[in-house]
Amino acid sequence: MSERNYSIVEGLGDARSLIFATWLKSYQNSSLFAKGVPRETFFAQHHKVIERILERAEVRLAVLPDDPSVVFGWSVTEPCQRISIVDRDAGIVRVTPESVVHYVYVKPDFRRYGIAKALLAHVAGEPWRYSHSTYILRDLRENKVIPDTVIYDPYEAFR
Repeated sequence: MSERNYSIVEGLGDARSLIFATWLKSYQNSSLFAKGVPRETFFAQHHKVIERILERAEVRLAVLPDDPSVVFGWSVTEPCQRISIVDRDAGIVRVTPESVVHYVYVKPDFRRYGIAKALLAHVAGEPWRYSHSTYILRDLRENKVIPDTVIYDPYEAFR
């Protein structure tokens, strides 16, 4: 596969089951938090968390251009605004656009083709947080692929 033998499309489409299955399985296998939770408990409870996230988040799919039912990967992100107080006495606040990246998944055979980067192109250059920490994200942070300004905030998943 060359770097752009896929298209990025917005919306959940028919990928709902795929997203739940891959998110739950990959997160349980790649997160210190989830590994400590019994499988049945994790799947039942985190399914509810994902349902709530999908009600408010944006989904992008990396698909085969000629057959969008073939999904190589997906991302779930949420546009947000951060409000910070600049001057409390004068009532001056700053509103900053900031996205939350809840999860990104690319099927193992299609990794290293830039798919995850393409799925997150819409948040490039702006501040963002992530709600689900994985071993891959830890490695990316340690290798400075993800800037130090990116913040892990697990509570974004529970808003």
